[in-house]
Amino acid sequence: MFFIYAFIVKTVTSIKNFYWRMVYQTYRKKYHIPESFWFGGEAIQFYGDGQIEIGENSYIGRYSSIQTSKGCKVKIGNNVAISHYVMIYTENNIADQDFNVKPRFTNKADVEIGDACWIGAKVFIKEGVKIGRNCVVGAHSVVVKDIPDNSICSGIPAKVIRQKNYNSV
Repeated sequence: MFFIYAFIVKTVTSIKNFYWRMVYQTYRKKYHIPESFWFGGEAIQFYGDGQIEIGENSYIGRYSSIQTSKGCKVKIGNNVAISHYVMIYTENNIADQDFNVKPRFTNKADVEIGDACWIGAKVFIKEGVKIGRNCVVGAHSVVVKDIPDNSICSGIPAKVIRQKNYNSV
């Protein structure tokens, strides 16, 4: 009985992995993502009619999503590590409005993440944000404004905690 269960689990896992590989191949074609970019797990979503531009040797973790609206771009640099459950959006509703009325008013803007950044788990990055080169964004942060180069930031909203000090390593 155990062998049948193990066979079924292995088969289902193989089918699931094949499915996600095919989904990620369609993302590579639609958004021109390099082969060195690593999709690190299942249920990663890239969607929208805008552009997604990703540099070499970068990574995104499972259950993360990047949304890009028409006319907007998400640009991710080289050697960027984006952890699990990260959300990046180029369009969001304006909060100060009646949501019963159509059409809804939104803010739209590009998002840029510089080279050599590390984005922690469960981070939300709002439209219009530019994260500089060589930054760390702590887990569970909400990034609502630009982060300068070589910064370590965290919080809700994310604030710069300090600048990196290379002499301490």
